[in-house]
Amino acid sequence: MVIGYRHTGIIVKNMEKSLYFYRDILGLEVVQNYSDGTDYINKITGITNADVHMIKLKAKDGTIVEILEYRNHPTELMEQQIYNAGACHIAFQVKDANQTYNILKDKGITIISQPILSSEGIAKVFFCLDPNNVRIELVEMLDA
Repeated sequence: MVIGYRHTGIIVKNMEKSLYFYRDILGLEVVQNYSDGTDYINKITGITNADVHMIKLKAKDGTIVEILEYRNHPTELMEQQIYNAGACHIAFQVKDANQTYNILKDKGITIISQPILSSEGIAKVFFCLDPNNVRIELVEMLDA
């Protein structure tokens, strides 16, 4: 049935803040930036009068993250606990976890943990929050 992974979509409250985080801080490249209020978007989302601003961003490995702002529907920031059911974080691989941690900290990003060695000893990992309270896991894979 499934033949591949397409993208991850994140609903955002503020497109400018979210774009700054994903593009300017994390370094993802914008590959599409468009709005849609057509019958198509209303039908596939199951809402009416949609006005959706969508930006697709690509990591160096080709992975796509899509940020979506529903401009005429109220969007509230929700705090999702790490142990609740559902999609609760997105993980990005980085070259240097300590350097990434320091950059994010200097930019005022909310940091959940400092980089630490994973329990299986193969990665250095830490978490932060994006502007929408989505948990972002940053992973440095260590040489075996």
